[in-house]
Amino acid sequence: MKKTFTLFFLFLTSMGVTVFAQNTLVKGVVIDAKYRTPVSYAALFMQGTPIGTVADNVGEFSFSVPDSLTNRQLVVARERFQLMYLSLDNRDPGELIIALQPDDYTERIQALRDSMTAGLSGFGGFLAKATKFVKNDWIPLGDPETNRFDLGRIQTFFTYNPVEGIRLRAGIASNSRLSPHFFVRGYTAYGFKDRRIKYRGEAIYSFAEKAYHEEEFPKSNLRLVYENDLYSPGEIHPYSPNDLLLITYRRSLNEATYRNFTEINYEKEYKNGLAHMLRVRRSRFVPQGKLQFDRDNALRTTDVGVQLRYLLREAYDQQKREKTALEMTAPAFFLSHTIGLKDFMDGDVAYHRTEFSIQKRFLLGNAGRLDAVGTVMKVWNKVPFPLLVYPNQQQLYHLVNNSFFLNRALEFVADEQYTLQMTFVGDDLLLAKMPVTDGLQLKELISLRVSHGRLSSKNNPELSPEGLYRFPSVSHQYNTAPYVEGSIGITNILGLLRVEYVHRFTYRDHPGALLGAFRVDVTL
Repeated sequence: MKKTFTLFFLFLTSMGVTVFAQNTLVKGVVIDAKYRTPVSYAALFMQGTPIGTVADNVGEFSFSVPDSLTNRQLVVARERFQLMYLSLDNRDPGELIIALQPDDYTERIQALRDSMTAGLSGFGGFLAKATKFVKNDWIPLGDPETNRFDLGRIQTFFTYNPVEGIRLRAGIASNSRLSPHFFVRGYTAYGFKDRRIKYRGEAIYSFAEKAYHEEEFPKSNLRLVYENDLYSPGEIHPYSPNDLLLITYRRSLNEATYRNFTEINYEKEYKNGLAHMLRVRRSRFVPQGKLQFDRDNALRTTDVGVQLRYLLREAYDQQKREKTALEMTAPAFFLSHTIGLKDFMDGDVAYHRTEFSIQKRFLLGNAGRLDAVGTVMKVWNKVPFPLLVYPNQQQLYHLVNNSFFLNRALEFVADEQYTLQMTFVGDDLLLAKMPVTDGLQLKELISLRVSHGRLSSKNNPELSPEGLYRFPSVSHQYNTAPYVEGSIGITNILGLLRVEYVHRFTYRDHPGALLGAFRVDVTL
């Protein structure tokens, strides 16, 4: 027996195991000292040893340290933050809050750019300042260190569309200085052509305490929304907020509606990349211009829905209202289902709608990157045309917006639809070889967008008119060929703009079809 114990002890010793060693569990969270938000993927290790770990995507960490090493300093390192040495003496190793100081890399780069533009002409200097102003997006109301409300979004202050003409919009949102759990936000807009006031208000309760605003990852939010605004069934997803960047409703003349709705939803995000949203909404749609709904010329819906999302390695750098994704190459999956309820809270239509989308960024070596978004949509029941599916009804997550441009908003009607959108952005190609364009950091842009679908006979008012509205004159069904358009251009102009020529390859014989056009858009 004694011999057996001796052999066992020698075996453990040869394996480098200390039988009677005592360990201390070191755990806590790494945060940004300036913004008080989590710092993802910081490296932590005991100085001079390989013992340590990497914080997770919300800055949390834990690892065991032999008691013989607790007198050494804990080293914390993360790109864009100052290196930190921390003594564990007189600290509770199980409740560490490590606040890293930013190295102000972004501020130094901006200062360098400002110094470069200082010698520009008056217009050049103004343009540089205007670009910075627009990219900042929100303006503190009062002292930036103590303000409780922000004014924004700046990009939507002034826009134009064929229905409203010039549209002015002003919004406001509270921050955590008012309450770390309860937030309010909203906007008011006015169109000088239609002479109508639009507005949206939100009240949000966050079950998790927030450093600055309610959209910080991970979310656990209960939200009440009321909106009364212009809405284009063919250009905006039914559940996308009417707060998108530079909305122009480019192809929605006489194809938009006025929509007001009340909604309550609950959104929950998890550290593993899974997220879900549950919602209940009651809406009323009234057509504008020459667009007509048969019967009482208004459509009322009541629906409940669920959306699931999965994004591997989801993590962000979060600074006030700015949230930058750290992982852009992992695929993102979206699955949603909506149920329309008839005769409940004045709902006119009973229906089911299902959507599935995959998004992926591919890195093509030094050449650049390719973003691809594939989406499938299906409406399972008989519904009026505002509830059908259209090419631009997509909820994009974190890839660059790449919406269809040359088709009319309601041009292609379908109750089953498939879309594929691909955008290539160059990195080390022709523009990178020329000193001037390389200095301006201009990049090549090539995109291709494809949609196809079918309309079942039950949703064709010519074959099954009962309960349906007549299609607008601009609406068509897909034939055997898909709708295809593509573009070529330049992006990252001033870090803000893209300019491209867009060409329509199919369905060029549709009356009034826009066959090609130059497009200027914002890339934020």
